[in-house]
Amino acid sequence: MAIYNLTMHGQTIIRILRAIDLLSRPHGATIAQLEAELGVTRRSVYRLFETLDELGFPRYDEEIPGEKEKRWRFQEDYLHKLPNLRIPDMRLNPRELIVLYLLLSSDRIFHGTAVEKELVSIREKLAAITPGPWLSIAQSDRLESLFAAGTLHPKYYDQKDEVIEPLLDALAERKVCSVTYESLTTGKRKTYRIHPLRLFQHDGGLYLFVHIPGHDVTRILAVDRIVAITAGEESFGEPPSFDPAEILSRTFDLTLDDPVTVTIRFSPTASRRVRNRRWSATQEFREHPDGSLTLTMTSSGTDDVVRWVLGFGGEAELLAPAELRIALHDSAKQLLAVYGAEHGVEHGAAPGAAPGAAPGAAPGDGVHNRDGALPENAGNS
Repeated sequence: MAIYNLTMHGQTIIRILRAIDLLSRPHGATIAQLEAELGVTRRSVYRLFETLDELGFPRYDEEIPGEKEKRWRFQEDYLHKLPNLRIPDMRLNPRELIVLYLLLSSDRIFHGTAVEKELVSIREKLAAITPGPWLSIAQSDRLESLFAAGTLHPKYYDQKDEVIEPLLDALAERKVCSVTYESLTTGKRKTYRIHPLRLFQHDGGLYLFVHIPGHDVTRILAVDRIVAITAGEESFGEPPSFDPAEILSRTFDLTLDDPVTVTIRFSPTASRRVRNRRWSATQEFREHPDGSLTLTMTSSGTDDVVRWVLGFGGEAELLAPAELRIALHDSAKQLLAVYGAEHGVEHGAAPGAAPGAAPGAAPGDGVHNRDGALPENAGNS
């Protein structure tokens, strides 16, 4: 009695599904292309055709001017299906291609890294399958001509392949990692055991959600400050309560601290830059007759809020809470210490105070950071 070879049977099924995919493409495939893609002989390709015929797939051939071989393909409107198995039509329509390419166009952050090569390959494949009539002659049939990169000041990651590549593998395989992380405020390096959860892009930088099992907390790390990473053999499960969208909705930038409610009044000029954007999930605007605007919101990252308000100069006034008004006052005194002397302005700034730091706060202090047992959050670094 013949022995049932599960491995060989599985490979045959995979070849059939792959052949279905190739014949479903807009331009179909030639026999030679099927041989190369499937890794089989010409005779095996014809046997696959017989199998597809028995399964009821309506295939046909057509001759393309200028090509030596005929192309084989399925009917355009045919829904790919097998008995008890439905294979969704994965071909993208023009609008879907445009949206996907738009997402891929923000790749300057990966310049010089191994990831850049993968993105280039994906864009080239998308351009190759884009319906020609959908793009104008002026666009030379290239989707790339529709977009410009939008990240103005990306961080440099061209020397970070030794971090990014193992990190991507650890994310995909859910492996516990050991990372050496450099503090932005102190420059000191410490090693932590982490569960890498999500990688995301923000304001020209790559950031990583991690769970630190020893303290049962979630942090955000800046990838550029990861000095070394080693993935172990141990796997982990994602915390059931982990919700990255919810976490980011309550941070002003990327600092995870205790939430604080702030009230800020903006001048008519500054209001035009503020009112049409989402700054917090809890934001409330109050319009004033003179065109000014008062914003009230609850968010974490008090230092981030202070730096943001300072960026408006005299066009914004932080009304509450009182402790942040004091922080802004101290920052203004420090600015006078830097710029006031040349104009004869008296100042009394405390030496060494960091802009936006709360009175008496040591560099790098944070709600979850005082003993150095946890890596500081990425903030807006």
